[in-house]
Amino acid sequence: MRLKSFHGATLSDAMRLVREALGDDAIIVATRDDDNGGVRVTAAIDELPPSRQTQLTAPPDGSQALETIAEALTRHHVPPTIAEKLMATATQFASDDPLLALGAAFDTHLKFAPIDETKPLMLVGPPGAGKTLCTAKFATKATLAKHTPTVISTDLERAGGMEQLAAFTRLLKLNLVEIEDCHALRDLLAMQKSNPVFVDTAGCNPFDARDRQATRDFISAVGEAALVLPAGLDAADAVETAQDFHTMGATRLLVTRLDAVKRLGSLLRLAYDSPMPLANYSASPNVTEPPLPLNAVALARLVLKIQGVAADAAPADAKPVYGVSA
Repeated sequence: MRLKSFHGATLSDAMRLVREALGDDAIIVATRDDDNGGVRVTAAIDELPPSRQTQLTAPPDGSQALETIAEALTRHHVPPTIAEKLMATATQFASDDPLLALGAAFDTHLKFAPIDETKPLMLVGPPGAGKTLCTAKFATKATLAKHTPTVISTDLERAGGMEQLAAFTRLLKLNLVEIEDCHALRDLLAMQKSNPVFVDTAGCNPFDARDRQATRDFISAVGEAALVLPAGLDAADAVETAQDFHTMGATRLLVTRLDAVKRLGSLLRLAYDSPMPLANYSASPNVTEPPLPLNAVALARLVLKIQGVAADAAPADAKPVYGVSA
C-alpha cells in the first residue's frame, strides 16, 4: 500500500492530481482544508498500475519501512488526519527500520511521561477501568523489590470494592488502609517518608457533580494522579473523558487491557488529542506483571505488532507482554 497526499486550490484540482499520479484505482483516505489554503487529499493504492511503475522504479531509502508503517496505521484504523501527520514525519527520517521511523513520528507528535513510582501514586478513572488491579500490580512490584508499600483505598461505598484489593494485600502480607476523606489522606501521606504509596479510588462518573468534587479533593491531597482508561473505548468518548479528569487534576494516562483489543486507532487518537501524556500500559490480567512504561518506541512496537520488550521499557528478565491480539 502506498499513501500520498495531494494539494490543490480546489477539491477538483486535488482529485485531478490524485488520478494523474495514482490512477482510477486510488482510494481516497481523507480530505481536509489545508492550513495554507486550498484542499489536501490523502489517497492510497495497493498496487501501482504498470503504466506508472516507471515513475517509482528507484524508491528512496526507507520506502519499504514506510509501506509497513502505512499498512499498520490503516490496519489499526488510525484517524486519517493523524495517520497523515505520522507518515509525513516518518518519511522525513527515511529509516529502513519501521520501528525507528514510527517511533520517531510518535516522539514528535505524542507526549510521554512514565509514572514515577517513588512518589505517591493515585489512580483515578471511571468504574471498571482497572484501577484496583493496577494498584495491586504496583504494590506487588514494590513488594518483590523488597519494599513495604503503603496501600490505600478510598473506595468505601462500592459493594465489594474494598474486598477485592484486600484479597491482594493479604497475599502480599500488607495492611490495607481505608481512607474516608481527603484530609485524612493528606495527614497519612505527611507521615510517609520513604515507602512507596499507592492509592486506589472509587470509580468516578465524570457527569456526576458529587463524584467530580470527591475525586478533585482526593487528587489535591496527593498532588497528582494517573487516569486509568481501558483500551478499545470509542475514541471521542475517551478523549472527552480524559479532558474531564484532567480538569479534576489528573496529569497522565495509564491504559489497560491492551491484550484484549485488536486495533489501537482509538488509543492513538486519545494520545494525540488528550491534554495528558501517555504514562504506562497494562497488557495482562496477571498481578505479577506490572504496568510498563510507555515511550515512543514501546508504542511503535505495539502498533507494528513486534514481539519483545524494549530495553528501556522493562527489566531484561521480564516476560514479553507486548502483543495485541491478532
